[in-house]
Amino acid sequence: MASTALPTLPSLASWLNFDESSLLFQPDLDYLSTTSVSGILGALSPSLADLVTEVAGSLDEVAGQILVTAGVFETTLLLPDGTTFTDSFDAPTTLNNLASLAAITNGTVTLVGGILNAEITTGDQSLVVEDLDVAALASTFVLDVISRIDTTIPFEKGTFILAGDTVFGPISGTVDVGGGDLNIDLSTPFGPLVADIDFGEEAVFPFQTTAPIFGTTLNIDGVVDFNAGNVVASAGSLGSITIPISTISGALTLADGIGTLTADLPITGLPFGGTITVPVSAEFEVGPLASELVADFVQDLTLDATITDGVLEASLDSPLGLFETTFDIVAFTQQGAEFFAGVDGVIDIADGLVVLDLTTPVGDINRTFDLNSAAGLLEAPLAGLV
Repeated sequence: MASTALPTLPSLASWLNFDESSLLFQPDLDYLSTTSVSGILGALSPSLADLVTEVAGSLDEVAGQILVTAGVFETTLLLPDGTTFTDSFDAPTTLNNLASLAAITNGTVTLVGGILNAEITTGDQSLVVEDLDVAALASTFVLDVISRIDTTIPFEKGTFILAGDTVFGPISGTVDVGGGDLNIDLSTPFGPLVADIDFGEEAVFPFQTTAPIFGTTLNIDGVVDFNAGNVVASAGSLGSITIPISTISGALTLADGIGTLTADLPITGLPFGGTITVPVSAEFEVGPLASELVADFVQDLTLDATITDGVLEASLDSPLGLFETTFDIVAFTQQGAEFFAGVDGVIDIADGLVVLDLTTPVGDINRTFDLNSAAGLLEAPLAGLV
């Protein structure tokens, strides 16, 4: 199996032509209005969130009840050491207080060349961020995430087929790279994501590999030209061969940040006529490639945002175009207070089981969870509980 070293990478803008492209992302507002269980606990009562984390290893020994009345959480738990934990948290009052603080919040946030600067004041309190390299942080994060991925993604006729679960929920759909442009059609936990972006002229990647043919091992040097939608290879005595990406099928295996691409190349136009299928395999470093892409993308962003009396006005210029928004933080927080004011019910905890019997403005939650076998529950999206 040959190894393809990562070449010097051009900028993201030279790979993808955003001048003639389209992107549609339709957020799922119900999903975006929720977060993980641990996130909710941390926002509602940090002491309760810390407690849940501390006793996670002995959940079957914890017993008690959380009574919810108009958004007020009254907690009584018997802990493994025999002590009793009690806590009271008024979510509507707390959120209304936060809304009052937001109303006296002002400041600016800028992002240029991947560097973030911010100065935000709330009353006599201030937060200052100077020269934070967001591009480097994003690049490192992506490299770490990809290095942890262990999966195989099939592709058929130039189209990757995605179907699997993530920590945020299931993702399914296709990523088509075979027609000279990047076509994305995905269903995500956040909503559908559809994009059509032309590849730039520099979206050309060299490779070297070997392939068994006619009882011998053939050395193949070539390039994958995403802009033209072809694989162009020099195959020794077979000469130069051009293969449309849309005719190639195979699989991409990811492990420890390394991608192993296996594919069957249909070769036509041979001197003796006919068509043969040649199996090829190549390795390349997915982690550095993806992290460089992310760093380039963040460096191409320009953010200019101001907060005036709790109202955020932001302008984000990116390779995908200009995005402008106005977001009333005060009104949003007040809506959160109204939401929790409509939450009533009981959460019972015993023998590692959590039994939810809640009414909320968006529907009832009547579920039982086995915390002993559902270690990821605390990080699961709250939308999955409804």
